[in-house]
Amino acid sequence: MLLRRSRSLALAATLAVLTALPVTLSATSASAAPAGTTLTASDTPPPTGTLTDLLAGLLAALLGGQQSAPSPQPAAPGTAAQAPTPMSINVAFEDRVVRLVNKRRARAGCRTLRPNARLRTSARTHSVGMAQYRTMVHFLPGEAGLGERITYAGYRGWRRLAENIASGFASPRDVMQAWMASPSHRKNILDCRLRQIGVGVIAQGDHLWWTQDFGRR
Repeated sequence: MLLRRSRSLALAATLAVLTALPVTLSATSASAAPAGTTLTASDTPPPTGTLTDLLAGLLAALLGGQQSAPSPQPAAPGTAAQAPTPMSINVAFEDRVVRLVNKRRARAGCRTLRPNARLRTSARTHSVGMAQYRTMVHFLPGEAGLGERITYAGYRGWRRLAENIASGFASPRDVMQAWMASPSHRKNILDCRLRQIGVGVIAQGDHLWWTQDFGRR
């Protein structure tokens, strides 16, 4: 997903990308396809009272040492609520992805991306949401869009954003190989106009959920 700041074209471009979120890729039979999309949007104010708020709270709990959280989805009538989902943040994998991204960019003649704590918070929050709902999508039901999510995390005044996601890959090397094999994901990684990066990797048992958020102010 790519966002470029443009007030007058925000709505049309957002609708265009929502009708063309084209990213399908098979890596191994056990790994879900990574996803990445492109669109244009404006720098919008942070949302309140949404799923984004809840996911930010779940991330804060993980950062505080809590390793499980109840599902945000209410149980259907007559059924028991879902058991808490054990999760953890894989900081080593996050840092490794950043290094691999910058190696690829160096080969392409692009400048090194600087790690950004706010983009990392946004990426981690989205990975928490995908883990909670056990689905790999850019927009969870009730969640803010990419521009709102990243603004909510404190990355303000952005001019350009991009996002790649993936699920099920076992290592930074595996997920990077899959992203680089996909033209749309590789385009985000090798976009020389981007300047900063944040990566969120959430482990849910043996399953890993991956988000890369890129930005430029």
